[in-house]
Amino acid sequence: MVGGEVWGSNFRPKTGVALLVAVMAALLGIAGQLIHVQKIDGPRLIAHAERQRASETVLPARRGMILDARGRVAASSESSPDVFVDPGKIDDLEALTQQLAPRLNTSPQRLAARISGRADSRYVVVATEVDEVTADAIGTLKLRGVGLSERTTRAYPLGVSLGHLVGYVGRDGVGLEGIELGFNAHLRGKDGMRGLVRDARRRALRPAESGFVPPTDGGHVVLTIDAELQRILERALAEHAGPVRAESAVGIVMSPRSGDVLAMACWPPFDPSEASTTPAQRRRNRAITDPVEPGSTFKPVIACGALQGKFVSPTESIFCHNGSHRFGSREITDTKPHGSLDLKGIIAKSSNIGMGLIAARMGNPALYDIVTRFGFGSATGIELPGESGGVVRPLRKWGSMSTQSVAMGYEINVTPLQLATAFCTMVNDGVMLRPRIVKQLLSADGSVVEDSLAPQTERRVIPADVARYMRDELLTAVVEEGGGAKARSERYRVLGKTGTAKLLAKNHRTYEDGAYLSTFVGSAPVSHPELVVLVMIRRPDPKIAYYGGQVAAPAVRDVFDDALSYLGVPPDQTGERVAEAKP
Repeated sequence: MVGGEVWGSNFRPKTGVALLVAVMAALLGIAGQLIHVQKIDGPRLIAHAERQRASETVLPARRGMILDARGRVAASSESSPDVFVDPGKIDDLEALTQQLAPRLNTSPQRLAARISGRADSRYVVVATEVDEVTADAIGTLKLRGVGLSERTTRAYPLGVSLGHLVGYVGRDGVGLEGIELGFNAHLRGKDGMRGLVRDARRRALRPAESGFVPPTDGGHVVLTIDAELQRILERALAEHAGPVRAESAVGIVMSPRSGDVLAMACWPPFDPSEASTTPAQRRRNRAITDPVEPGSTFKPVIACGALQGKFVSPTESIFCHNGSHRFGSREITDTKPHGSLDLKGIIAKSSNIGMGLIAARMGNPALYDIVTRFGFGSATGIELPGESGGVVRPLRKWGSMSTQSVAMGYEINVTPLQLATAFCTMVNDGVMLRPRIVKQLLSADGSVVEDSLAPQTERRVIPADVARYMRDELLTAVVEEGGGAKARSERYRVLGKTGTAKLLAKNHRTYEDGAYLSTFVGSAPVSHPELVVLVMIRRPDPKIAYYGGQVAAPAVRDVFDDALSYLGVPPDQTGERVAEAKP
């Protein structure tokens, strides 16, 4: 009775209904939320969970090699893994560092501080690019929380040799200069991918059943360069540029019969494995990037045009005004006074006045024609990035003084490679071949993808009889009778041309006192030229020596002696070298 009274006195029907409605509303809300989660958010949440459970690991492709013409390795890839620590898996930091630190050539205290400083991270790199011995030693320890992360690094077995030509690779595996840059797509290959299944703590459990894409290793590049000829050239540059305290030097060795560049060097050298700490100016391949006024080495080019156009005959005698002559308001001088000279004498003695008189007969249109037919003003097309085409102003911008300036190798800018190519044309019976530095592209397994074994003919520049006269008479006389005497070899007859050009000051309007570019371009043997060699030495100390015949010609001679002997070319003469002046 009492209970009934209590129940009856406290229970209100309206309160019960409200409570029931509230419960039902809550249940409907939960049901709606479940439906929303399942039907609308479900795919997104499932995908998010799948992403947490699964991941992908990049399988890096191995970068291809760069080889010389005889298969010597100039660049290759080596495995140099990083060592990492997962602090979340370390049970005893002190014990771990005591074992690991000696393998990394560091102290336990320093290693512990590095790990402790990033205790919230799951991936702390404690050493980069360790060698194979170190990697094996760390693997043998089997320390919990310590692992190796695969990394490949670029190795350059030839050291500083070929540095400017081969270029280098950045830490991201992309080529940044030279062949490494120009053929990056072929060398780099394509990375692969492997899927992994991970637990809630992101630890790898097993490979995924799908999602595996194998890497495609990069292909190889075979150069026309011969590493031994490269060494010979680099040694000659160092031995002749160093003693005259030169700022820099450039050298090229080419085959005039194929257009192959057999050696290309800049001095001072640089080590591509230390490119990141080497100034950009020192890394630049100046043989193709830095056009210069060539000076008297350009006179044979103009002489070819004069002979072809019959502006002068080989036997004609031209009065050279005994060392000084005025062309309009401009006075031009020779280093030594000369009376009457034929064309051979003008080239052998390098007479500015004689060339100025011949150029006046030709006129600017004919000068411009021969200059551009030899390819000056346009890039050669060699397979190297950053090649300059030089500077040849449009004919309409040539003035009255341009006539004599161009004839003496001024008012135009040419690259060393353009000049060497022009001399190859002269000794190749007047036919220009495109210079090349890549012989073959190979796949990762060594099969041929592309080759350029056949010479690539550009055009006939001058008639064969003009080219042979230049080769056999005029350019030979430079060495045997003129300013190129120090290029004479005991074993091989040499032809060529000297050049001593003034260098522009920083304002590019005047020439700097005491600043010269000393050049010699030559070929040997005269009877059947096998090589063309160019050496340019920039800013030699004029107190020691600065004429091209003094500074650059002996370097070219040394290259011929060693290179032709190495190639097995039989001597075509015996005799004595011209004594060199002591610095």
